[in-house]
Amino acid sequence: MANDPVKSEVVELESFRARHPNEGVHFKNLKTFPVHQRRMRGTGGAWFDLSGNRTIEAHISEIPPGGHNKKHRHVNEAIIYILSGRGYSTIQAEGRPEERYDWEEGDLFSPPLNAWHQHFNSDPEKSARYLAMTNVGLMTKLGLFSKEQAPGQE
Repeated sequence: MANDPVKSEVVELESFRARHPNEGVHFKNLKTFPVHQRRMRGTGGAWFDLSGNRTIEAHISEIPPGGHNKKHRHVNEAIIYILSGRGYSTIQAEGRPEERYDWEEGDLFSPPLNAWHQHFNSDPEKSARYLAMTNVGLMTKLGLFSKEQAPGQE
């Protein structure tokens, strides 16, 4: 497993979710909802099991002041809503040049499927936080879920 970055990422996420469960129908104020550090991602996070949904999931990620997560890609769809802060994301689809997208609180974006991407917090003093809604559940049920970090980012 340690030599397979795809399996390592999936196993680490499953373990994180098991250690920090958030199950329910309703969660208040995601701007201040407690997050837990994920060394493998370089961010804080919280995953939600909403109403036992089986095909969609939601999570929040918090990027420390002046920080960034690790470059990664996945075969699931993700819609990202910026809850707080400002920063930018780089996105690089296969065979295309890397592009930069600046964002701030209230913005919405979606990295293309399986494109390498990375999120950066531009504020040196305050954390940035986003909500991601994904179809990880569906992809997992179909046996197609895959998430990996860019080489050298493990």
